[in-house]
Amino acid sequence: MKSRKLLAILIAVLFPALLFAQGGPSMILEFVSGSELTVQTPNGTTLAYPSGIAEDDAIPVGSLVRTGPTTTAELRLKPNGTLVKLAKGTNFRVDTVAAAPSQTNQFALLGGKVRTVAAKGGSYEIRSTSTVAGVRGTDFTFAVEEGKKNLLLVAKGAVQFGRLAADGAVLESILVGAGQFADLFGSAFQALAYTPEQFAAEYGDVEIEPDKLKSVPGQDLADAGGDTKGEDQEKAVEKKEPAEDSPFVKWLKEALGFELGSVTIDQTTYAKAVIQPIIKVGKLKMGLYLPVIYQSNLFDPGDWYRPRGNDEWSFGTDVGWRSDPAGAALDAAQDLALKIRFLEYGRQLEDPFYLKVGNLNTMTLGHGLLMRNYANDQDFPAVRRIGLNMGVTGEKTGFEVVTNDLADPSVVGARLFFFPVKDFPFSLGAQAVADFFPARELAAPSGVGDPIFLGLGVDMDLPIIRRNALLGIRWFAEGAATVPYIRDSFTDGSTTVDPGLKTELLWSDNQLKNWGAATGFIGNVAIIDWRLEFRYFTGAFRPAFFDSAYERVKGTYAEEYANYLLNPGDYDATPNVMGVYGEGGFSFLREKLTFKMGYFWPWSPDAASLASQIANEDYFVAQLVIKKGLIPIVDVYGSVAYEKRGLAKDLFFDNDFSILDANTTLKGEIVVPVPKTPNLDLAFVFSTSARRDGNGNIVYASAGIPEMVPVITLETRLHF
Repeated sequence: MKSRKLLAILIAVLFPALLFAQGGPSMILEFVSGSELTVQTPNGTTLAYPSGIAEDDAIPVGSLVRTGPTTTAELRLKPNGTLVKLAKGTNFRVDTVAAAPSQTNQFALLGGKVRTVAAKGGSYEIRSTSTVAGVRGTDFTFAVEEGKKNLLLVAKGAVQFGRLAADGAVLESILVGAGQFADLFGSAFQALAYTPEQFAAEYGDVEIEPDKLKSVPGQDLADAGGDTKGEDQEKAVEKKEPAEDSPFVKWLKEALGFELGSVTIDQTTYAKAVIQPIIKVGKLKMGLYLPVIYQSNLFDPGDWYRPRGNDEWSFGTDVGWRSDPAGAALDAAQDLALKIRFLEYGRQLEDPFYLKVGNLNTMTLGHGLLMRNYANDQDFPAVRRIGLNMGVTGEKTGFEVVTNDLADPSVVGARLFFFPVKDFPFSLGAQAVADFFPARELAAPSGVGDPIFLGLGVDMDLPIIRRNALLGIRWFAEGAATVPYIRDSFTDGSTTVDPGLKTELLWSDNQLKNWGAATGFIGNVAIIDWRLEFRYFTGAFRPAFFDSAYERVKGTYAEEYANYLLNPGDYDATPNVMGVYGEGGFSFLREKLTFKMGYFWPWSPDAASLASQIANEDYFVAQLVIKKGLIPIVDVYGSVAYEKRGLAKDLFFDNDFSILDANTTLKGEIVVPVPKTPNLDLAFVFSTSARRDGNGNIVYASAGIPEMVPVITLETRLHF
């Protein structure tokens, strides 16, 4: 009996509150087109449509609503009546639902696009990270693409559009009226009249049924009929079949590329406008990089990014052609060289002359035992270099040269070879590579002796079947060793290492140390390129010592050689390693699809366990390229390249596999054409890079190992 009385009291107390809760203001999920929709509540719970949340359900305040690439959604404020449509691929957060007309409904657009048909009598605010839109009784779209687009377009009414500071304060505010638009990333932050094409582009994917528009208080079909306006204008335009492009126009379309987007350099996000034409003439291929990288004002040269403090568009004027003509000429030459992203001619080992200049990732000497696929473009475009890799083959002799940067050379190398038998293609060669500052990025280079790395090698080469469309086979053999030259003495407290060339790391105890050898074949079978070689190496030597990841790990190598000199016995006891490296790849369908993969598994007869085998660092490389025109209908294209040392060690022994480590090179892009805009593409570009501080110095996670960060860029590419 008492329990019944208690239940009656609870019902009497709670029932009015429940009624109020049912009738209070809320944001309702009214309609969903598609199945990729989630609602993440403030407590972290994710509700997936339609199992976790369904149409007519209320969305909790503070929730983040996400639509996938194939899904749109319509939200309704009740009882207010305001309608919000979320385009595909949108992140929209419901921050505040007003309990009274005097209060403001607050939302956040984190990415994507919304169309809002606001009921009269209410107050609304939609924020992005950079802008805020204050609204009363209007019909507008708001689109956000971080670092590239922040566009408000008003079909009816007026919106107060403000630019925000980093702390959220409004720096500047403009009024955008009916028939106008404003874009934070436009040439100027101001309200301008939009064109029919702009209206169609912004409203075309967020159309709302006329009956739903009528249901919004203060709206009627005549006022909000932007949906039919765009259609009528499109129908009025006579459709014409495009004329076939001339050969020159086709070449121009392929050669000229224009990008708008954002880029992060030294932890600072910049906007960028870049023209990147690529020119191909026979064996010559040249790519230019003509950038304007800025923070807020495209037309203010003082706001542009300056690599290494250099105004790359001054061409000597900042030095002074009259006061210092020699210095101005040098500055102009450097500025001009920075505009060359790469220049390539010929094919190494195949053509009598080959040349590579600029920001490169395939610099090689000989067959690659000392240097193979060395890259100076790891931090491009934050750091731009003028690398050089060139070779000349004559009747009796030939040479190759390489440097990481003509403006500031720290890695240099050369190979000389000759043909000992007349009219026979067998050659003998010698090569050397030096890095003068491998410890330059360390906090205390003198603590490891501030060394110079020297690599010395000899090689043999014999083309058995010269490369042609069907078959090519080339035999090679190489031997090499690495040794440091110590500039500064250093000690660990008990042992002191004096300056000088440390020949004891090459020869001591009547044996050769820290050397490696490789022999094998490279060639092609029709469209398949292949490489098969046997490798053997000892001590601290590594095949392809100067490779794509060298610039990131050379500090680690400096630490390793310092430890070797302090504790030679530990390294002398290191097991010798051998193994077979295999690599294969193909390119077909007029080079629209390219794939390459290679792997080296080290094996040591002296290793006592699998863990010891793995510690010798295996090597894995893979690359996939899909060019424009291969995938039908959507015509998506792009590329991805992955290269890593110690893959098996990280996966099966250390259990600390990470894409963002110093032994990994990852980069690629995915490019999607914009529908109904044949000259415009969206590109998602990704890579990894060493973190740098405000002075441009590498930040190290531990001794000799740089801290790696992802570099992600969303670009708009305009081609003609």
